[in-house]
Amino acid sequence: MGCVTYAAGVTTPHHSFAPSTPPRAAAVVCFVEAVLLLVTAGMYGMELAAGEAFDASTASMSLVVSLIFAILLAVLGMSWAKGSQWPRTPTIVWNALLLPAAWTLGTSTGLWFGLGLGALALVGIAAAVLSPAHFDDRAL
Repeated sequence: MGCVTYAAGVTTPHHSFAPSTPPRAAAVVCFVEAVLLLVTAGMYGMELAAGEAFDASTASMSLVVSLIFAILLAVLGMSWAKGSQWPRTPTIVWNALLLPAAWTLGTSTGLWFGLGLGALALVGIAAAVLSPAHFDDRAL
């Protein structure tokens, strides 16, 4: 276990670990979700370019939001792959928020897409929960 010294002169222990199976699974789930969001953003872009969008402002904002979350999910995936521990909570929250979206998708028009998204979200939650965590809070 090494230590990290910040610019303010604060030294904290640095817990870096080689990713085991759950963190690797969490990284893969985050990367898959990022790619799916990039595909979604591309579909919005093609819709806008062809002039087929029912509401151009809604489609353009959906494209921007999809790109932003794709970038954030890619950062989560890279952090999992590097052995960081901080992506645990954001991964759990993100995937928990995907469950109602999967339910809505599954009960409306895309049963198989909803089931796939729900399964992916559940795998992401399980992988993040099963990942090793070191809670070393020296602030108290």
